[in-house]
Amino acid sequence: MISSDIIYKALKASQKGRDYAFATITEATLKGTPRKMGAKMIVFDDGSSEGSIGGGRNEKAAIAECLKAIQKQKPATVTYNYFGREGESVCGGQMKVFIEPFVAHDHLIICGAGHIALPLSAMAKILGFNVTVIDDRREFAAKSRFPHVDKIILGPHAGELAKINIKSNTYVTIVTQGNEYDFECLKAVIKSSAAYIGVISSKPKKVKFFGRLKSAGIEEKYLKRIHIPMGFDVGAQTPEEIAVSIMAEIVAVKNKNHIGTDKFKRS
Repeated sequence: MISSDIIYKALKASQKGRDYAFATITEATLKGTPRKMGAKMIVFDDGSSEGSIGGGRNEKAAIAECLKAIQKQKPATVTYNYFGREGESVCGGQMKVFIEPFVAHDHLIICGAGHIALPLSAMAKILGFNVTVIDDRREFAAKSRFPHVDKIILGPHAGELAKINIKSNTYVTIVTQGNEYDFECLKAVIKSSAAYIGVISSKPKKVKFFGRLKSAGIEEKYLKRIHIPMGFDVGAQTPEEIAVSIMAEIVAVKNKNHIGTDKFKRS
């Protein structure tokens, strides 16, 4: 029977946007294994855990499998033996453990709360993203302007951006009110593990930014990650159309492994 404490911990983790995984014993021999079918533990993205599937080296191995599953965002089933052979516990028996990751919603960060940020944030929410907006202007970084977003941060764009835990399901869009703000935001995240880094830009701005980044010692492999100018070319003219082009590119990056399926072929 699952512990209500574990369910509560999972709920709190989800509310905080943390990733976690459940490890559940799905099969166990009648004798030997320390825990039986149904025993469960929850493992958080920092390696901490609650509950137990038996302790010892096998539980430690299961924690590592949970962290791997969180990273890959894929479930797995693993088997642990207690037969006393080399590297095994000596209790006797065998158990199978189902590893089930729960990954937080994709996170879109919008640096800048101006005319593009408003439709961009709305479209991102429709698409199921958690959305954070950062701006240093009180009248723009306001709940009255962005009632639909998950978090509004008032403060220096780059400084606040640097404080955020950017993970592999984080998408960063830079649309501030000035080129220098844009550049500082870009520097703050260029070496992060973000899935997407995009900057609103013209070609001359790209050349200037890349020149400055190279002079600062930023390697080419990091420059290749930047989408600048960001968004697909759909002939966008209005802020709403620009937002569509940006979100289309972000969705393409997010779903890159599913592009090219037969359902979209026209001939």
